[in-house]
Amino acid sequence: MGAAGYYDAHSEYQRRVIEVGEEWTEAMMTALDLDAVGPALTVVDYGAGTGATSVHALRGAIAAVRKRDAELPVLAIHNDIPTSDFSQLFRNVRGPGSYLELQGGPIYPAAASGSFFAQVLPSGTVHAGMCSNAAHWLRDQPRVRTPDGMYFADATGRARTELAEQAAGDWEAFLTARAAELAPGGHLLVQGIGSTDRHVSASRLLKVMWDVAAGLSDDGLLDRETLDFYVFPAYCRSLDESRPVNGLDVVRSGVDEVSNPYCEIFEHDRDPTAYASTYVEFVRAFAESTMLRHLFEPGAVGIDPQNLSDTFFGRLRDATASNPERGRYEAWIVRVLFVRR
Repeated sequence: MGAAGYYDAHSEYQRRVIEVGEEWTEAMMTALDLDAVGPALTVVDYGAGTGATSVHALRGAIAAVRKRDAELPVLAIHNDIPTSDFSQLFRNVRGPGSYLELQGGPIYPAAASGSFFAQVLPSGTVHAGMCSNAAHWLRDQPRVRTPDGMYFADATGRARTELAEQAAGDWEAFLTARAAELAPGGHLLVQGIGSTDRHVSASRLLKVMWDVAAGLSDDGLLDRETLDFYVFPAYCRSLDESRPVNGLDVVRSGVDEVSNPYCEIFEHDRDPTAYASTYVEFVRAFAESTMLRHLFEPGAVGIDPQNLSDTFFGRLRDATASNPERGRYEAWIVRVLFVRR
């Protein structure tokens, strides 16, 4: 993920996912038993990144509970891995549009550093948890051969089975940790890119990304063996694959398509060059760090890995400008609201 505000500046799609799901957030906060909360309500955003979308998500949750009890103190916790840019996150917490602007009782911002595939907070202390645009990331870089693509949806046979099993294990670990952290009656809302019987989120984009990477290999800049074993480390679960673990029950679940804000601008102004520039910045913001580490650094041939990354995203921009529809980002958002028994 891009640091120093780069991801924040190019995360319009992630913000839209949260905005479209605001009704789910309000439903979660309305269902909480505030009489059982104690001295303060603890709300956690898991996978907070550099903060802009996390602050937005928590603002919606806190605003919803403020309608019920305007003076209830709130502990607002942002979670991400230790290498995340927490300085940027807290700049966003203190910036315009933050939940700190809300009227009412005190709000205490905090951070919990650690992988959300394990427990990051004490057992029984979380009243409301949220995870948006993050649970689809795999815990470890896959190591399976997919010579015809770089996405789980392109894998076949045993490779596809192994990826599904890896994702299932990650999902179980994620939910098991949350089940431990949630207080009885606590709720967890997970929302992010998923799959339906007919669609896989981001599949069109990943096909174009594969073509660009294969072109780099054909030009002798990227080792083909490294490319054949590279899988972009995300897995889009279906509703059936989003089942609860022991201790959690599903209150509500659903899936809906969230429209692409970059395409909407293109459909209005019909400028493919401008569209390609802003769209590829969005892709680069969430994709470059993992591709640099697991594809470009081990696979660069006669070129600096960062220069290879620059070349890749430059070619992706050119490919997008020449055919804006071919790599259109489409997202079907799976939302699941859990409750702790």
